Amino acid sequence: MKSLLVSALGALFAMPLALAKPDTQWFQDARFGMFIHFGLYSIPAGVWNGERMTRNDYAEWIRYQQYWPKPGGIPKAEYDGLMGKFNPQGFDADAWIREAKNAGMKYFLITSKHHDGFALWDSKVSGYNVVQGTPFKRDILAELTAACRKHGLKVGFYYSHWLDWEHPGGAKPPWPELKEDPVYPQPTQEEFEGYWTGKCLPQVKELLVNFSPDFMWFDSWGNATNSFLSKDRLGRLISLIRETKPDCLINSRIGTKDGIDYLSMGDNFFPTKGFDQPWETSGTLNHSWGYHRLDFKWKPTPQLLRYLVDNTSRGGNYQLNVGPTDEGVFQPAAIRRLREIGAWMSVNGEAIHGTRPAKWPEPKWGRLTSNDADKRLNAFVYDPKPGAMLTLQGPDSPPKRAFLIETHEYIPVTPAEGGFSFTLPANLPDPDMAVIAFEW
Repeated sequence: MKSLLVSALGALFAMPLALAKPDTQWFQDARFGMFIHFGLYSIPAGVWNGERMTRNDYAEWIRYQQYWPKPGGIPKAEYDGLMGKFNPQGFDADAWIREAKNAGMKYFLITSKHHDGFALWDSKVSGYNVVQGTPFKRDILAELTAACRKHGLKVGFYYSHWLDWEHPGGAKPPWPELKEDPVYPQPTQEEFEGYWTGKCLPQVKELLVNFSPDFMWFDSWGNATNSFLSKDRLGRLISLIRETKPDCLINSRIGTKDGIDYLSMGDNFFPTKGFDQPWETSGTLNHSWGYHRLDFKWKPTPQLLRYLVDNTSRGGNYQLNVGPTDEGVFQPAAIRRLREIGAWMSVNGEAIHGTRPAKWPEPKWGRLTSNDADKRLNAFVYDPKPGAMLTLQGPDSPPKRAFLIETHEYIPVTPAEGGFSFTLPANLPDPDMAVIAFEW
């Protein structure tokens, strides 16, 4: 009997076992993170030879910006000349991460390699990187990862697995978007496979082994990616991550919803309802993701806070992007907004971090989150009016205690049909949003 048992156990452990998916609890508790777009494109910053880029005005797309400076984009040799100019002397990893932490953010994501193929770490796979190819010669990812660990932030890497404009086998922009757009020639499947096995997979392995990231963020969209991002290729990439760093999260913009850990919405897309799995929206402070010197479309802080509250109340995260300048510093307008958000979060962060959507209907006057298995409800009242009486539908009994989180001022509550009513204070500290805690 003993020998049979040993044989059976031996056979069991010899079988390939399905890899368990990682725990997403930290991601769901975090709710708020920082996204960074930084690279060679931060130098021209949306302007080449005195001409502003056209169409989407995303500075990180400048090399292949259609119609400008001519069809076909900037010649590779000219664009590669930016490596000799990349020397961000103002870069301070600790300062970046302190800004994120002070803003109430719990994780940090940076473009380890964007579509242009340039890597922000000392990659042994390709010399097209910040250490081997620029006068800066510092491993930006190593410094940022150390700063994240020091300050207690989770760290993740954006990796452009599909588009790569440096490698001859990497995919090019999927134009034409419009009939008059030039059609960029794509690599053959054999050429793309050479890129996939020769650069993409080995570099992802480097990121996992060298920096032990908490999550990987991939970027693809639409049907144009399907011919290159086959089930087999994506399966190999996902397996590589699961086998090398089992607790590393993977986002859905990898090109499939199978085997991933959370959903990534489209750029600056904020759903009106939640999903049955973790999800997030990545959004910009102004328009461009990478630094654009002529982008003045800065969003006001109250709008950014509503994006955060909206997503949190619906079970999602908000990943707010900053595009550092070519000197490696945040623009004053970005710092102002981050610090204003941080001031608000220092008071109201308890109604964001670690919360879940409330089980009651979303009110017309604002949003709701809950803590402690619905023993506490947080109400965000948009455009509050001093002394106004509001009704919350759903709870079968009034709370035992209600107060304005910022000042702890008592909020009177009375029973109402289908829920309860409460009256806002005559003096509100914030004209844009009142945050109230109800405790049972």
